Amino acid sequence: MASLVLASSSQYRKMLLANIGIQVDTHAPDIDETPFANESPTALSLRLAEQKAHKVAAELEKVNNDTIIIGSDQVALVQTDAGPQLLGKPGTFENAVKQLMACQGKQVSFYTALCLHQPSANKTITKVDETRVFFRHNSEAAIRAYVDKEQPLDCAGSFKSEGLGVLLFDKIESRDPNSLIGLPIMLLNELLGAHFDVDLLAMAAQ
Repeated sequence: MASLVLASSSQYRKMLLANIGIQVDTHAPDIDETPFANESPTALSLRLAEQKAHKVAAELEKVNNDTIIIGSDQVALVQTDAGPQLLGKPGTFENAVKQLMACQGKQVSFYTALCLHQPSANKTITKVDETRVFFRHNSEAAIRAYVDKEQPLDCAGSFKSEGLGVLLFDKIESRDPNSLIGLPIMLLNELLGAHFDVDLLAMAAQ
């Protein structure tokens, strides 16, 4: 049975796997996430997901032959009057408020990239899952109250869709609601089965 390693320090990604009964080791890769000039959100998310997986593979002292490393990255993009704007993790209260104010009444696209890397076979598979979020018009006072309540300072886009953040939206268009939280579980299951002969359902049921 293959062993899975999550190339991330994200509590949210680990939680999503735990929710389906998959316990994984985690390793936090230290990479430069600065976008290249004119790099598209899709290309950026794919590049970072792959870099994370390969960095962890290089840092692990011992990797079993069947080990598959999961790298994932999420990039959000909103069209503003000043042009397209990437939304990263806000880090501070005021940055979160600023991000959410910029999203009011707009569509925001989230590109969640997945990279599966098996070092023993030198095999790497990558793909992106896109989620479109349509924001309601909310007052600044309501947004400040939301940020104060949920503290989404470590979340790209400054919200937690699994919590109160869902009340900021009119609708969400997505294949998999898990993608918005940080890891496309359905895509993960699809790629593991198609390329590595791994069945997450069977693994979780053991």
